Amino acid sequence: MEYAIVDIETTGSYAGANNITEIAIIIHNGKHIIDKFQSLIKPAMPIPFHIQALTGISDEMVENAPIFPDIAPKIHNLLHGRIFVAHNVNFDYSFIVQELQSAGYSWKAPKLCTVRLARKIIPDLASYSLGKLCHNLGIAIRDRHRAMGDVEATVQLFETLIQRDREDIITSTLQKTKEHRLPTHIDEEDFLRLPDTAGIYIFRNRSGKIIYVGKAINIKKRVLSHFSGNNGSQRRQAFLNEICSIDFEESGTELMALLMECQMIKTHWPQYNSALKKYEPKFGLVRYEDQKGYQRLLISKFNKNTETLQYFERATDGNQLLLNLVEDFQLESKLCTFYSPQSDGKPRFSYDNLPPVDIYNNRVQAAIDHLFAQQQTFLLIDQGRHLEEKSYVYYKDNTLYAFGFVDVMHQAIDPTDLVSAKDRCISNYYMNSLVLQYAERFPGKVCLKP
Repeated sequence: MEYAIVDIETTGSYAGANNITEIAIIIHNGKHIIDKFQSLIKPAMPIPFHIQALTGISDEMVENAPIFPDIAPKIHNLLHGRIFVAHNVNFDYSFIVQELQSAGYSWKAPKLCTVRLARKIIPDLASYSLGKLCHNLGIAIRDRHRAMGDVEATVQLFETLIQRDREDIITSTLQKTKEHRLPTHIDEEDFLRLPDTAGIYIFRNRSGKIIYVGKAINIKKRVLSHFSGNNGSQRRQAFLNEICSIDFEESGTELMALLMECQMIKTHWPQYNSALKKYEPKFGLVRYEDQKGYQRLLISKFNKNTETLQYFERATDGNQLLLNLVEDFQLESKLCTFYSPQSDGKPRFSYDNLPPVDIYNNRVQAAIDHLFAQQQTFLLIDQGRHLEEKSYVYYKDNTLYAFGFVDVMHQAIDPTDLVSAKDRCISNYYMNSLVLQYAERFPGKVCLKP
């Protein structure tokens, strides 16, 4: 088993918008060094002044250095087939993956982080930064914040960890293939207690504030996916750096996970959850009164500031409903507006040969009363989070009214017997649609339907 122990210097803190300025690689077989490589690298951007001050690497120093693609074959050859080791490994790994990919190389490797290993093998130290850790262990660092100086210190640290690893932590870490993907500031126990079941997961920052909520069929697998990609964008790096603890709530079913996710997002509006545009309908049936006093119906794009009688995901569904109302209630087609992407405003027409206003408006009101009379009310009963409970969803008058969990022995005779105050919810179009789609897919789970 051979290790590629690596340190890099860069123009900035995240891979998505920065470059490597220096790299040092030491190949180690677990007992001694077998190869070394070091090179300055000319980045595709100026080196910021504060980085120059930290590392001592200036634009003049890298002016005649190779660009990364020139040395990419050598670097790929040194890293290929070896275990990648670094202090705070995800930083170095993300930069090298991106630079190799830009040079035409696809590369992945198992990783070991000397920060995380040191916390386990040498616990209870005040700091695990490379400088302070090496000082506590009596390891001298030559040329601090230069790639070869730091990597030589990391090699000595790694050798010390191997010698002190009485519980074979390094081998077990490699076998897990999970632990080394987590940022070093996240407690591994938070991850290990995550279940392999459906539910929601919650990321919190240092102050305990919720910064992201997600849903999953397999909570542990989904959480791990957040840390296993190679996206080096500034937003993603900022997101990962803010996560300090991970919590979860099991849901029993995918539908309950989706509803729980929506509810929590609407309650906390976490910083890193995307705008909830998917929770809004696309089209709606609208009623308005024209200048002659006629009640008009139209299908239009959704507008949250307009009172809407019924919502639709597709314009064709809205147009079909309006067409049915025209036929069933003898509405005047020229007083109804069907949605068309090519529509260029209200069409002009004559009021000739129309029924009297009061007679026609009664027909429109009858059509609307018919729509409201078609409102659905039903109860969905499904599996719970464990064998002793079941989940329920109460959909009342075309709106999600409540959802939660009850004892498996509870007999649903009246839905109000199930609903507790904590289960009541303020739903939206998206949540209503989720329930209706689920009821359509699994009619056997629907009960108490009038």
